[in-house]
Amino acid sequence: MRLLGLERGYVLVAGMALTPYAAATTWIPVLIALVLRRRAVALVSLAAAAGLVVVVAPRAVGGPQHGLPGGRHLSVMTANLRFGQAEPGALLELARKYDVDVLSLQELTPDAVPRLDAAGARERFPHRILDARPEARGSGIMSRLPLRDARRSPPPGPAMPEATVIVPGAQPLHVKAVHPVAPSPGGMWRWVRDIDGLPQASPDGPVRVLIGDFNATLDHARMRRLLASGYRDAAEVVGDGLHATYWVIQIDHVLVDRRTRVTAAAFHDLPGSDHDAMTATVALPAA
Repeated sequence: MRLLGLERGYVLVAGMALTPYAAATTWIPVLIALVLRRRAVALVSLAAAAGLVVVVAPRAVGGPQHGLPGGRHLSVMTANLRFGQAEPGALLELARKYDVDVLSLQELTPDAVPRLDAAGARERFPHRILDARPEARGSGIMSRLPLRDARRSPPPGPAMPEATVIVPGAQPLHVKAVHPVAPSPGGMWRWVRDIDGLPQASPDGPVRVLIGDFNATLDHARMRRLLASGYRDAAEVVGDGLHATYWVIQIDHVLVDRRTRVTAAAFHDLPGSDHDAMTATVALPAA
């Protein structure tokens, strides 16, 4: 199912998110079959185990990159605010510590914006495109660098604003704050719509970075198709692709254009949120 992307419906999509745990326990059926001297069962179990290890293990070791010559390093950060309840001071402290240039916020509520500004967000990130909405539907981009061509997502879908960041010495960077609806028994079509609607990478198009809570893991077929268009997952690049960011799964990602190079990526506890924040530093193609 994992290799062929056969997950269909809520139960299988939810179960696919636990693929790393299946890979970690694949030795159990092999061992049981050997103890029971069931050689055929042991061989089949070993084949399944090998397949799972092959698709999961590379996330823990990282991999090579082939980006274009860098023009400037840019630091980005994603943070799910948990209905706007994450502590603004802690968030801004992370932004200062990791010298964040572009901040993607999910679950950005109308009352969270003034609290963030009171903690120093306006001074730190004077450029912004915000689409604050009640509960979990709002998102926003805050930036230290100028933004142009800013656009908000029209209803009825979730807020996923985007803009082009003007980076001195580098090609313009198109950034999208990502937060598809979560898969649910009665709303799988919404999850499919939101994931499939994310912009694919193009080697001849603008340099893109997708930042946010994708409500999907690297094992979901739709996420893999998005990556195959020309993105790399920043955490996987540095060998931290198995870090759980929500509950026991990794659904918060920074997807970078293959023309960039990831030089750092890390996850951070964010008080008041049920997600870990993530920072990543990328070297952009020179202008």
